[in-house]
Amino acid sequence: MSGKFHGRREDHRLVTGRGRYTSDWNFPDQVYAHFLRSDRGHAEILGVDVSEALATPGVLAVLTGADTIAAGFGSAPSLIHYPGKDGMKFITVHREVLAETRVRFVGQEVALVVATSHAIAQDASEKIVVDYNDLPVVVDAEEALKPGAPQLYDHVPNNLVFDFEYGSREASDAAFASAAHVTKLVADAPRIVGNPMEPKAALVTYDAAKDVYDLYAPSQGMTMMRAGLSVGTGIPESQLRVHAHDVGGGFGIRGEAYSEYCSLLLAAKKLGRPVKWVSTRSETFLSDHHGRAAKLFGELALDKDGKFLGVRFQWIINTGGYLSSPGPFTNTLPPSMHAVNV
Repeated sequence: MSGKFHGRREDHRLVTGRGRYTSDWNFPDQVYAHFLRSDRGHAEILGVDVSEALATPGVLAVLTGADTIAAGFGSAPSLIHYPGKDGMKFITVHREVLAETRVRFVGQEVALVVATSHAIAQDASEKIVVDYNDLPVVVDAEEALKPGAPQLYDHVPNNLVFDFEYGSREASDAAFASAAHVTKLVADAPRIVGNPMEPKAALVTYDAAKDVYDLYAPSQGMTMMRAGLSVGTGIPESQLRVHAHDVGGGFGIRGEAYSEYCSLLLAAKKLGRPVKWVSTRSETFLSDHHGRAAKLFGELALDKDGKFLGVRFQWIINTGGYLSSPGPFTNTLPPSMHAVNV
């Protein structure tokens, strides 16, 4: 019968094991990558000794921040292009592809080991010696904004990258001044991780003759990812091709040009071989972009009959050690358009 629903097109293929996720892609002569990650939240990097890892049989390369600096790698673009309170400009920070002089969260990528098998790459990563100088740590956003709190970046005073205000302060003050009753509420939305069924993964091939990269990775937005990769690496978009066949979950964290992908591009070109990386569940929790971490202080002004006169609230958002491309966007401009659901 015309218009009858026959089920989703992908169901039979997926439930019969014929799906093709990132880890299902393989190419001849491919090699395997493993990341050494920071085991501390805030520290200077005084030195990285990779000699023993490089000497491990089967290891083909070990990349560090020195390699990504030499390649001229930068940061993914931000979606914030509008002014904040009193014309404040959003303060950008350099998102290091591989940590250069400092680590700013547990799990940050410090080195990339590429070997003929993943097991060899993982074993070799444990032979890398990183000389850290531990620095003070602050994990609570309210504490981070207080005078004297440890500073994560020298160019970000009081750890505040963006202060945004919307609505009418004058009208709000007048409504609350005339209110017969004011109800106050504090709502704390803790930090969460998207945790898709398919962990973050990537396979990169490089065609030297055409100077073209192919990246196979789970993605919710391939054009956004390609643009971010281009800005982060300096590689023109025309030389980047992003592929995503099946994606095992998204939850808003699959469109980003993650730093791991950028360093894998460099490794594939350096070695001239396909480089594959599939993260562990622990890496998913540590290195995928997190959500929430928002504390809201809300107030509602009412007259003697319970009629709403005004509402005002303040968000404090903990964006962590680095910003995703959306960064403060989610909690600034969008709420200003639907704060009271009108």
